[in-house]
Amino acid sequence: MRSETWSGDPMDPNELIHLPTAYLVLDEHMKPLSGSRKGFSVFGVRIRRDGITDAVLRSLADTIVTTDFAESFTLAVADLARPGVESQFQWERGDRMFEVRICQLNREASARYGLVFEDVTRQVQFEETRETARRYLEDILSNVYLGVVVLNDEMRVTNVNRGQEAFWRRLGVGVSWVEAIGSPIADLVPTDVEEAWAEITRVVVEEGKTYEEPRRRYATSDGDLILSVAITPLRDQEGKVVGAIQVSEDVTDRVRLEEELHEAEMVAGRLEAVKETAITVNHEINNPLTTILAIAQMLLMSGQELEPKTRERLETVEREVKRIAEVAQRLQNIEELNRDDYIADGPKMIDLGLGGGNAG
Repeated sequence: MRSETWSGDPMDPNELIHLPTAYLVLDEHMKPLSGSRKGFSVFGVRIRRDGITDAVLRSLADTIVTTDFAESFTLAVADLARPGVESQFQWERGDRMFEVRICQLNREASARYGLVFEDVTRQVQFEETRETARRYLEDILSNVYLGVVVLNDEMRVTNVNRGQEAFWRRLGVGVSWVEAIGSPIADLVPTDVEEAWAEITRVVVEEGKTYEEPRRRYATSDGDLILSVAITPLRDQEGKVVGAIQVSEDVTDRVRLEEELHEAEMVAGRLEAVKETAITVNHEINNPLTTILAIAQMLLMSGQELEPKTRERLETVEREVKRIAEVAQRLQNIEELNRDDYIADGPKMIDLGLGGGNAG
């Protein structure tokens, strides 16, 4: 292409050279007419001290036709209905991403177009990173064992994860996450009280506080389902409450273990009380029992002729005294509290395994 092709254009090529933005002027055939230093540098063309020369314009023209810029430029120009109307497109050169805004500058038959190049590389990278993080977090929420429900400021469902769907299925709520979207959370679980959700809405949405319910118990066909529920305000960038996030954790096994542990502690406490009582009883009656037993045995072995009934009664005394001593000793050494009926439909008694049966 001859030099006079550029020099013959009425526009001064150096007219825009000092603009602080990346700017180029092209004709309808993508021939460069003018621009700023930054505009030329987008295509890797440097402007030296002698300014924008024909050689510089040719270099830029050659670079443009060797890139995929031409196709994007042609499509954008086709969208321009009249001068002053803008069109835009994104264009990638090397490791840089540019947003290109283009508008027609004149109404003449030979149109000229002004192009502004904005480097949006960091912005695009940030958006890509944020989108990747969003997908990653959504994947975590979908597969985590916790139940998660996202609510708007009217306490209507906007998102649900798989964990929450599983909880609903266990409660007999046959609602998928798609069907749940837009529904009031209070309507999804029949056993949830509407008044309770009114209070939750007041605390979370109006006061901006977290509502916690460590043990929300539901009756199911497989037994109780116990959930630990926390509902936290969801805020926008300005801090305004725009909804809430409900997180539910299945604590059924934990609560059952705690209850079993509590019961075991109570049993252990009762057992310790029985042992202390046995020690006290043993201590308090040991001396009298020893005296009674000694007297009975001394009379039995005295060599005196005893009436049969008298001997029988002394032997009974000896036998029952030994039984009392054995009961006291068993109470003192007891390791497990087994209970039996003292009387039918009445109070209980501790079974010491003496084979005595129910009291008559």
